[in-house]
Amino acid sequence: MRSPRWLRAAAACVVALASLGVASPALAREPIDCSTPKKAAATFFGNMTTDAEDVHAASECFDWAGAGIADVTQRRTLTRDLKAVLDARGVWFDESLPDRAESSAEYIYLSPDLREVRLHRAGERWVFTSATIGTIERLHAETFDVDVQSYVERLPRWARGVALLGVRWWQILGLFILILLGLAVRLTIAKVLEKQSQRLLATRGERASLSTIREAARPIGTLAMAAVFAYGFPLLRFGARPMHVGRVAIRVMAALAAVVLLYRIVDLGADIFAKRAERTETKLDDQVVPLVRKTLKVFVIAIGVIFVLQNLDVDVGSLLAGASIGGLAFTLAAKDTVANFFGSVSIFADQPFQVGNWVVIDEHEGIVEEVGMRSTRIRTFRRSVVTIPNSTVANAGIENYGMRERRRCKLTLGLTYDTTSDQMRAFVEGVRAILIAHEDVWQEDFEVAFRSFGDSALEVLVYFFFVVDSWTKELIARQEVMLQIMRLAEALGVEFAFPTQTVHLEKEGKRAAAPKPDALRDIVTSFGPGGANATLPEALTTFAEREKTSSGGEEVGDGG
Repeated sequence: MRSPRWLRAAAACVVALASLGVASPALAREPIDCSTPKKAAATFFGNMTTDAEDVHAASECFDWAGAGIADVTQRRTLTRDLKAVLDARGVWFDESLPDRAESSAEYIYLSPDLREVRLHRAGERWVFTSATIGTIERLHAETFDVDVQSYVERLPRWARGVALLGVRWWQILGLFILILLGLAVRLTIAKVLEKQSQRLLATRGERASLSTIREAARPIGTLAMAAVFAYGFPLLRFGARPMHVGRVAIRVMAALAAVVLLYRIVDLGADIFAKRAERTETKLDDQVVPLVRKTLKVFVIAIGVIFVLQNLDVDVGSLLAGASIGGLAFTLAAKDTVANFFGSVSIFADQPFQVGNWVVIDEHEGIVEEVGMRSTRIRTFRRSVVTIPNSTVANAGIENYGMRERRRCKLTLGLTYDTTSDQMRAFVEGVRAILIAHEDVWQEDFEVAFRSFGDSALEVLVYFFFVVDSWTKELIARQEVMLQIMRLAEALGVEFAFPTQTVHLEKEGKRAAAPKPDALRDIVTSFGPGGANATLPEALTTFAEREKTSSGGEEVGDGG
């Protein structure tokens, strides 16, 4: 059975802090020597170690006379309080302190972060100043809201004993309690914020996924846990180095939680706006939301890295100054990235396509899935994904099938050569009637005509447009029209031709005699103006009149 996660974390904290305590260069018990700033500090720190505490010796390098304090008990209390403040603030003995009696500086500071604690020369001795002694009580009150030491002195002897590597039992128990309290606060705040966020969004009529709301609430709980640790960890009175490491760890935890919080807020806001974009007719906002989301995430990560480095006491200014030296090389290396970014700006400005459109870009055909800062992704009809740099898209010829108002359909129907003229006229008019009756066919412009005598068929042109918004609907409508044409052909008794060759064997004496020249002339004349065969049927007359009245119309060729 595996131990709970919090238990493993607590054990790791105890071992890490104990290891730091052991790894710290502990001073041996020092003889009283206040001749130099370094020896005065060594006298104080060396005699305040856990294993060999000598408060009387540690208090010798203080300007008690200047502070007007003669009571030995008060001196011992102030000495202990100063050591507790230094430990809580992560200040330990600095080997770089001056080891000479003479110094040009008026004061020597134990730490640049705690300038209230300082040494000065008084005669032949270096001692903690009377001003430092006067600020000990204030510093102790600011550092510790609760006087833990008075409670520790009331604990049983075993609780005050050393458990492991210099860590006392009460400190281990206190660390477990602190971790439990921090985890409980984190879980409670995250749950409460999750419920309240859902209720607030529902009240405002907004929608967001539950997982996004949950992920946004957790970093706030982590910030609350870091606040609990920041308040409670100094009360455990670990050594200076463990306290310093703990303070840095808590700061980094809070900084990371803040960065993650901003990152999740970007996700939550993008999720809300994406739900809004789904309810609008235009698809521009559907493209803008992912781009803004990615841009803000990159910005948050960049600022977050700087923020975390600052909490790790890294000199970010020097780091950025060093990075600027290679700025030119970076700019040259990132020229393609910059070109792609401006390509994305051009795409959003011109809007040659939208997400979901069927496009052809540089011989890549498919559905636009995403337009990012660097590239555009197209889902091909083979279900693969093609990624095209935006700089290429901005300069390419784009054919957007998704923005078609109508979808063209052009058919060439071949009837067999045994089709009679009456059957051909009926077939043409029947196809025209089918197009008129279909609700998805654009009625303002369509053509049906017996166009030519082909090599193996009588060719009929059928040219029209579908008014549908998807390829699936186009295929269904096309199928319905063609099935109707097949039914028409069956009803009229005509057959569709396919490439064939017929061989005629002529027998001698069987050839019919050709008409006489006078008879041929009479036949031709009958098809001319006023002839017996020159009269058009009523349906064909209507078609001819319609062609004459459509003046100014554009002739439709093979290319459509």
